[in-house]
Amino acid sequence: MTSGKTLFFAHGFSIAFSGDTGVVPPSDVDVVLVAPKGSGTTVRSLFLDGRGINASVAVHQDVSGKATERAYALAAGVGAGYMYGTTFEKECVSDLVGERGSLMGAVAGLFHAQYDELRARGHSPSEAFNETVEEATQSLYPLIGKNGMDWMFAACSTTAQRGALDWAPKFQQALAPVIKELYDEVANGNEARRTLDANSRSDYRAHLEKELQAMRESEIWRAGRMVRSLRPENLDEK
Repeated sequence: MTSGKTLFFAHGFSIAFSGDTGVVPPSDVDVVLVAPKGSGTTVRSLFLDGRGINASVAVHQDVSGKATERAYALAAGVGAGYMYGTTFEKECVSDLVGERGSLMGAVAGLFHAQYDELRARGHSPSEAFNETVEEATQSLYPLIGKNGMDWMFAACSTTAQRGALDWAPKFQQALAPVIKELYDEVANGNEARRTLDANSRSDYRAHLEKELQAMRESEIWRAGRMVRSLRPENLDEK
């Protein structure tokens, strides 16, 4: 990095937890962030489709006086349609909470809990998976993404509507302490240090593969592979 250049980040982690990562940019360069709000696979596929994905934008150092302009230009370049300003620290904390919460961790835990209960009560793997995952991802979640949860509640059957309205506050109350603990652990740096420690071990890849294999071979996701193979679009390919 030579004077006058721009150092670009796609995540705030390295700067937000620089005390642990050791990443300290030179003082004579612009330091900016453009963080697309989606997986790399989604960012790429939407870009190729001519669509965009939301992205947050932040400036850590503005030496040139043009760092903000450059950051938003980079966001446009990677296909971000909607951009919003933040800081490296807030982007990092909110993203880590989201990944461990409603984006992946909490969803995986909820899926397992509901599937296991249905199976324990005598429901078949196909029925348990369809009522837990398939209907959510193939029918309801896309509608929620398109129209909002309020629309989904208004558009569903009266039995689903009444049950969802009654049980949503119970889930919120039960999960609120877990989300608070999660946020605290991310904000105080403990989660970052755990991540750095785990990912720095020499046996990281082997240990990760064991964890992923356990998930891959669990009954819920074996049932999922079978159900996905029976989708009409997949049958047409055979």
